[in-house]
Amino acid sequence: MAQNTPAPSPQAILAAAPGARLAGYLNFCIGNGLAPHDEATPLLVALIEKTHAVPPDEKGNMDYAYGTAGVLHPGTPERARLTDLDIPQRHALCAQAVQKAGMGA
Repeated sequence: MAQNTPAPSPQAILAAAPGARLAGYLNFCIGNGLAPHDEATPLLVALIEKTHAVPPDEKGNMDYAYGTAGVLHPGTPERARLTDLDIPQRHALCAQAVQKAGMGA
Protein backbone atom coordinates (compact mmCIF):
# COMPACT_ATOMS: atom_id res chain seq x y z
CA MET A 1 0.00 0.00 0.00
CA ALA A 2 1.47 3.35 -1.04
CA GLN A 3 1.54 5.95 1.64
CA ASN A 4 1.20 9.61 0.73
CA THR A 5 3.76 11.58 2.63
CA PRO A 6 3.02 15.27 2.89
CA ALA A 7 5.47 17.53 1.10
CA PRO A 8 7.86 19.35 3.44
CA SER A 9 6.94 22.91 4.30
CA PRO A 10 8.65 25.74 2.41
CA GLN A 11 10.40 26.67 5.68
CA ALA A 12 11.79 23.13 6.04
CA ILE A 13 12.89 23.11 2.39
CA LEU A 14 14.73 26.40 2.84
CA ALA A 15 16.28 25.23 6.11
CA ALA A 16 17.68 22.15 4.35
CA ALA A 17 18.73 23.97 1.16
CA PRO A 18 22.36 23.55 0.14
CA GLY A 19 24.48 26.71 0.03
CA ALA A 20 24.26 27.27 -3.74
CA ARG A 21 20.46 26.99 -3.68
CA LEU A 22 20.33 29.35 -0.69
CA ALA A 23 22.38 31.81 -2.76
CA GLY A 24 19.82 31.42 -5.54
CA TYR A 25 16.95 32.06 -3.12
CA LEU A 26 18.71 35.22 -1.95
CA ASN A 27 19.11 36.28 -5.57
CA PHE A 28 15.38 35.67 -6.11
CA CYS A 29 14.49 37.61 -2.96
CA ILE A 30 16.71 40.59 -3.80
CA GLY A 31 15.51 40.71 -7.40
CA ASN A 32 11.87 40.66 -6.36
CA GLY A 33 12.17 43.26 -3.61
CA LEU A 34 11.53 40.70 -0.88
CA ALA A 35 14.83 41.15 0.96
CA PRO A 36 16.69 44.35 1.86
CA HIS A 37 19.24 44.90 -0.90
CA ASP A 38 21.88 46.47 1.37
CA GLU A 39 21.76 43.58 3.84
CA ALA A 40 21.21 40.63 1.49
CA THR A 41 23.60 41.46 -1.37
CA PRO A 42 26.84 41.06 0.63
CA LEU A 43 25.50 37.74 1.94
CA LEU A 44 24.70 36.66 -1.62
CA VAL A 45 28.19 37.57 -2.83
CA ALA A 46 29.79 35.67 0.06
CA LEU A 47 27.66 32.57 -0.57
CA ILE A 48 28.43 32.61 -4.29
CA GLU A 49 32.15 32.74 -3.50
CA LYS A 50 31.91 30.09 -0.77
CA THR A 51 29.80 27.61 -2.76
CA HIS A 52 31.09 28.38 -6.26
CA ALA A 53 27.45 28.85 -7.26
CA VAL A 54 28.56 30.81 -10.32
CA PRO A 55 31.67 28.97 -11.55
CA PRO A 56 34.19 30.67 -13.82
CA ASP A 57 33.53 28.19 -16.65
CA GLU A 58 29.96 29.57 -16.80
CA LYS A 59 28.50 26.06 -16.87
CA GLY A 60 26.43 27.04 -13.89
CA ASN A 61 25.19 25.30 -10.80
CA MET A 62 21.70 23.81 -10.98
CA ASP A 63 21.05 24.43 -7.29
CA TYR A 64 21.78 28.14 -7.83
CA ALA A 65 19.57 28.16 -10.95
CA TYR A 66 16.69 26.47 -9.10
CA GLY A 67 16.99 28.92 -6.22
CA THR A 68 17.14 31.94 -8.53
CA ALA A 69 13.98 30.69 -10.25
CA GLY A 70 12.34 30.29 -6.83
CA VAL A 71 11.87 26.52 -7.27
CA LEU A 72 11.26 24.89 -3.89
CA HIS A 73 10.88 21.28 -5.03
CA PRO A 74 13.30 20.58 -7.88
CA GLY A 75 12.91 17.13 -9.35
CA THR A 76 9.24 16.77 -8.47
CA PRO A 77 6.36 17.07 -10.93
CA GLU A 78 4.71 19.94 -9.07
CA ARG A 79 7.93 22.00 -8.79
CA ALA A 80 6.46 24.29 -6.16
CA ARG A 81 7.85 27.82 -6.40
CA LEU A 82 8.18 30.79 -4.11
CA THR A 83 5.76 32.60 -6.42
CA ASP A 84 3.07 30.06 -5.48
CA LEU A 85 3.08 31.55 -1.96
CA ASP A 86 1.31 34.72 -0.94
CA ILE A 87 3.38 37.88 -0.43
CA PRO A 88 3.61 37.65 3.40
CA GLN A 89 4.85 34.04 3.09
CA ARG A 90 7.42 35.11 0.48
CA HIS A 91 8.66 37.88 2.78
CA ALA A 92 8.91 35.42 5.69
CA LEU A 93 10.88 32.89 3.62
CA CYS A 94 13.19 35.60 2.32
CA ALA A 95 13.79 36.79 5.88
CA GLN A 96 14.61 33.18 6.79
CA ALA A 97 17.04 32.98 3.84
CA VAL A 98 18.77 36.20 4.88
CA GLN A 99 19.03 34.95 8.46
CA LYS A 100 20.40 31.55 7.40
CA ALA A 101 22.94 33.18 5.08
CA GLY A 102 23.97 35.58 7.83
CA MET A 103 24.74 32.63 10.08
CA GLY A 104 27.38 31.45 7.63
CA ALA A 105 25.29 28.88 5.77
